Amino acid sequence: MIKIEIKPSQVDVTERSGEKNGKKWSSREQHGYIYNGGDYPALFLFRLQDGQPPYAAGFYELVESSIEVGEFKRLTFSRSFALRPIQNNKA
Repeated sequence: MIKIEIKPSQVDVTERSGEKNGKKWSSREQHGYIYNGGDYPALFLFRLQDGQPPYAAGFYELVESSIEVGEFKRLTFSRSFALRPIQNNKA
């Protein structure tokens, strides 16, 4: 299980937009901490889908479909990044 923590200060969403090659784009992002076996969890940024509310503060696990094999057989996060609350949220 890959554990993610969203702290109360991280429930805000960062929104960006722009234009590239004549096409408009927008991105919604939220911060969290990922527990990856180190001494401390690492701060990272993940995308939210259009219209998706931000994740509330608490502990989550990464949904399996959030990881895919990308170019050159490297693991990447999919565009449909999703988290599942950990039972009783006291991890």
